Amino acid sequence: MAEFSNLFGQRILAKRDGKPSEVSVTELDGKYVGVYFSAHWCPPCRAFTPLLRKTYNMLTGLGKPFEIIFISSDRSQEEFESYYEEMPWKAVPYSETTYRSALGRRFSVMGIPTLVILSPEGHVVNTNARTAIIRDPEASRFPWEGEEERYSCCVLQ
Repeated sequence: MAEFSNLFGQRILAKRDGKPSEVSVTELDGKYVGVYFSAHWCPPCRAFTPLLRKTYNMLTGLGKPFEIIFISSDRSQEEFESYYEEMPWKAVPYSETTYRSALGRRFSVMGIPTLVILSPEGHVVNTNARTAIIRDPEASRFPWEGEEERYSCCVLQ
């Protein structure tokens, strides 16, 4: 089992009755985890998030062991909250800047949107799952191991 707390901290946000609340990171145990780097201000992110939401809802509806955790590159807490309202998955709190920065470095994120898939053991399965999801909207090849190509993104500075 992976030690996801080393990556995300002990507490993450989850939706409970449509509102964010803190939960234990152990809710990720035993699941593939999509680490989603995104921001409200980024047009490619805004275009990809609805497709990712559809895929997430499909996979979780089928009982697949899958979770997404949003890593925000928004410029303010307000932007983060507004964008996170559109998402049914978990998130690293915006206030956890140390974890958010460390995750970007760990996965060499140079632009957004970026979706990295981790195995339940915490191993990287795919560093560009965005492309895999665009090419496999029915998620028939989940968890998209080894399917990596690049699409347009917003470059982070």
